[in-house]
Amino acid sequence: MTGAEWRRMPVVERAAYVTGVVDAWHGLVLVQESLGARDRAISVFADVVGCLRDRLIGTVQILAAVERYVEENPGLRGKDMPDIVFVAVGPLCR
Repeated sequence: MTGAEWRRMPVVERAAYVTGVVDAWHGLVLVQESLGARDRAISVFADVVGCLRDRLIGTVQILAAVERYVEENPGLRGKDMPDIVFVAVGPLCR
């Protein structure tokens, strides 16, 4: 799904989508930990998930960050939403 497609969804569905992306990252981290592996391509998600958890950044704040990012970057709306979500939540963890 692209950012443009995501924007056309009702807000409840947009929130569910973003929550699902973050939940998928959490699932990847749990699988990696259970296997005892350390793949940097997955560990980057551990950093983000850990930050969101440690800073108590909830769904409302995450969705607001993604909404703001998509609104402020119309040229990137053709990009895949998981990539957009990742970049949008980055500033919350700095």
